[in-house]
Amino acid sequence: MKILYYIYNNEAIATTVLMSVITKLKRMDIASAPLVLPFLLDNRIVNHLLKDEANYENIEQFIQSKRLYFTSFNNRFLSLLPVTINSLMILQKSNVINITDSITINKEFEFDVNELGLRFTKIEHVIPKFVALIKNYSLSDLYFIFRIQL
Repeated sequence: MKILYYIYNNEAIATTVLMSVITKLKRMDIASAPLVLPFLLDNRIVNHLLKDEANYENIEQFIQSKRLYFTSFNNRFLSLLPVTINSLMILQKSNVINITDSITINKEFEFDVNELGLRFTKIEHVIPKFVALIKNYSLSDLYFIFRIQL
């Protein structure tokens, strides 16, 4: 991946995205955290889910209809893994989250969505759809569906 990919998808945006997802879920399995950024930091996915007609019952239906968006998901997963770990460590060292076998919130982290830019505002609007798409799947099913190769 190009250096611009890392500049564009850095720990600043990743930390806010992860914190927003964890806040909505209240608790997140540690192994599901690396699936968040490859999904929510992809502009094609976010822009598509912002459309009114983007109503999918589950993640499999979405992937089936937009296969092109997911052909490089494993590469994005691997590229964003260090960013995910760094972002989680920033949140833990700041005492915002607690990491054990799952991630929980220690204290509310308040930020004004409108001050974090248009990209984050779009992602923030898509997070509830992301959560709804994946909520009924086990972790192993999600790794299989996204075709993650470890």
